[in-house]
Amino acid sequence: MKGFGTLALIVGICWLVFALSMDVSVATGAGGRVNNMGLMADRQIHTIVGGMISLAGLLMVLLGGKSSPASVHAQAEKDTRPCPMCAESIKSAAVKCKHCGADVDPVTAPRLKNGWVASTACRDEEEQQRTIEAIARTGLPVVSMIGLAVGAGPFETKEEARQALVTMRDGPRLFSEIIYRDSVSGKYHPITD
Repeated sequence: MKGFGTLALIVGICWLVFALSMDVSVATGAGGRVNNMGLMADRQIHTIVGGMISLAGLLMVLLGGKSSPASVHAQAEKDTRPCPMCAESIKSAAVKCKHCGADVDPVTAPRLKNGWVASTACRDEEEQQRTIEAIARTGLPVVSMIGLAVGAGPFETKEEARQALVTMRDGPRLFSEIIYRDSVSGKYHPITD
């Protein structure tokens, strides 16, 4: 997208230079020159078109994809690890090496200590236990909150917590709110692994 934006920006600037350098005057019979309204209108149209193409190209360059080959490579390295048997690069979640065929243990992501939580308030301890079991049945991680509240999470992004909220609402019919769980406020129990 950035390459096309750069091309559009260059074409638009060239078009603007062409439009602004257009001669809009014509010779008169007496040896002088006068401006021609038709040529002036043409220059105006070319200036507008060149400006719009330049603006579109500039927006494409500024708002184009941020992923460079270096960041794609860094993301690929983050999702891989060396095989303990042959030292070739394999995916972190792999259970078998694609190079030597050795069985390997998958690496699990560390549990977040802070993050977005879909929290559900409970009236008593019995309802709290039923809520914990219901969240666990959906496959979401369960986190205890201060008081009788229970949550699903924590998640790295608010969108992940929103998806958990939808899962809890549609599955076990638990109604919750999305909050940010942190260790600074002291409102939540620390997660111990």
